[in-house]
Amino acid sequence: MRTRFLEFSVPLLGQAEIDSVVDCLRSGWLTSGQKVKAFEQDFARYIGCSHALAVNSCTAALHLGLEAVGVQPGDEVITSPMTFAATAAVIEHLGARPVLVDCEAETLNLDATRLEARAAW
Repeated sequence: MRTRFLEFSVPLLGQAEIDSVVDCLRSGWLTSGQKVKAFEQDFARYIGCSHALAVNSCTAALHLGLEAVGVQPGDEVITSPMTFAATAAVIEHLGARPVLVDCEAETLNLDATRLEARAAW
């Protein structure tokens, strides 16, 4: 049993991040613009592809990712229960079925030793 409160997402923000946000606010571009374009180009270069597309949320990214790998109605998609509801919601949105595999108590990551027992293959 965990004795210390598990914080789901603790931001690590310094002056550089604060300055970047202020710069963006002053630019007048809050939802797109040069910073997004630069991010997409830097990210594409970093992963070694010709294009990358920024989206507004992890939910949108999960949806695009599942579509990109061809998830269709009737498919089963293994995921972790230690996540936001959107993870299972996008699977169901595509007509697939989320299959939850438990997490390791020590790391809270998906327990790879339990995958084979839950996999449909």
